[in-house]
Amino acid sequence: MNAGLGTEAVVDRVSQLLHDRIGLRPELSLRGRLRRCIRDDAAARKQDLDAYLDTLLDGDNALQGLLNRVTVQETAFFRHPEHFELLMRDLLAPRDGPLTIWSAGCANGQEAFSLAMLLEELDVDGSVIATDVSTDALLRTEAARYTERELGGLSPERRERHLTPDGGSWLVNRNLRARVRTLRYNLIDPIPTQIRGGQVIFCRNVLIYLSPEHAEAFLARVADAMPAASLFLGAAESIWQLSDRFETVRAGDTFSYRLRPAVVTSGQPTGAGGVATARPAARTRQAASTQYQQTNTGRSLEAEVPVGAFTVGLTSTLESDDDVASALLLSRAGQQASAAGNAQGAVVAFRKCVYLTPSDPLAHLHLGLALETAGDHRYAQRAYAAARHALAQVDPAQVDLAAEGYTTSDLLQLLDAKQHGSRRANSDRQVLTS
Repeated sequence: MNAGLGTEAVVDRVSQLLHDRIGLRPELSLRGRLRRCIRDDAAARKQDLDAYLDTLLDGDNALQGLLNRVTVQETAFFRHPEHFELLMRDLLAPRDGPLTIWSAGCANGQEAFSLAMLLEELDVDGSVIATDVSTDALLRTEAARYTERELGGLSPERRERHLTPDGGSWLVNRNLRARVRTLRYNLIDPIPTQIRGGQVIFCRNVLIYLSPEHAEAFLARVADAMPAASLFLGAAESIWQLSDRFETVRAGDTFSYRLRPAVVTSGQPTGAGGVATARPAARTRQAASTQYQQTNTGRSLEAEVPVGAFTVGLTSTLESDDDVASALLLSRAGQQASAAGNAQGAVVAFRKCVYLTPSDPLAHLHLGLALETAGDHRYAQRAYAAARHALAQVDPAQVDLAAEGYTTSDLLQLLDAKQHGSRRANSDRQVLTS
C-alpha cells in the first residue's frame, strides 16, 4: 500500500516505473504532462492517487492505459518530406526480394501509410511494419481512418489516389492497408524477428523521449540485428554521444545513418570459432563522451537554415571534461526545448553550453538559432559573430568530423547568411518601434 503519499511523490514513483518499463526519460520538462496524465487516468478509474499507484504497480493493464495517455501521438502524412524524397531517390531502387520498412513509434499511422504510398507509387515489392508501445496508436493505425484535419501533408493527387471519403472522414484504400502490419513493441525489448530483416528504419522523434542509457542500448540492438539498414531520425535527435557505430550519410540537404564500416586490427580479441571481432572504424566511446551535440530543424543552407545534426565537440583543451559533460546534458535540454517550441528554454540551455565551452563555434551557432527563434535578433547576431570567430580558430578537419558532413566553408556560408538575416530583422524592428 502507498497510503498518504503526496502528488509529487506519486509522480516520482510513476516516473521511475515508466523509466524502468519503457525507458522514458525522467525529465523535468516532461513532468507536467506526466502529472496531468496520472490525474486524468486516476480520475477515469475513480481512484485517488495512492490507490491508483497501487493499481499501476499490481498489473500491466493499468500501466498500458497510462502509456496510451503519456506517449505522444502527434504526426502527419509525409512529415519532413526531405526524408521521403531521399528514400524515393536513393533507397527504393529495384532489389532482389521484397523491401521491409520499419516505422518505429508509428503514432496514429500517417508515417507508415506515407511509406506505403511510396512503395505503391513506385511499384516496389515491399511492406511496412508499424510498431508502437501504445495500443491506442496501433488501433488507430489499423483503423486507417483520418479526419480532414489529419490529412495535412497529402497532395490532392495522393488523397484522390490512396484514400476514399467515408462518412465524414477518409479511409485508406485496401491495397495500401495490405502493405502495413502493426506490432506492439517496446523499444527497450529485443528487436522482434519480423523486423530484423528490414532494410529501412524510420525512428523519428522517438529517441528524444528515451533516457540516454536506453537510447544507447536500442541503437546497439539495431546495429547488431539490422547491420544493413538505413536509419532515419528526427531533426531534434542526434546519436553520436550515444553510439560510435553509425556514420552520417549526407544526401543533398538531408541525412540518414548507416552502420559504420568495421575494421579488424591485429591482436584484437576473437569471437567464437577464432574469428576476429570487428571494431568500428570510428572515434572511441571515450572520445565521443567528451563531446556534446545539438540539432536544429530547417530546410537548407541556401534557405539560411541548417539541416541535420551537428556534433558540438570542437572545444578547447582549456575546457574540462566535467564542463563538456555538463554541456552534454544542457544540450539535450536545449534540443527538447526546441522540439517542444519552447524557444526561451532553448536559449537558457544553450547560453549555459556557451558558458561551459566558450571556444566551441557550434555551441555559439545553436545559441544564435535559439535566440533568433525567440525573436532576439540583436543577440542572435552577436552569437553568430562569436561562432564565426571561434570557427576561425578550429582545424577544418575537426569541423568536417564534428559537423557531420558540413565543411568549414558550408558553416561560414551559413553564418554569413544568418548574420545578414539577423541584422536585417533587427533593423526592421527598430524602424517599426521608432
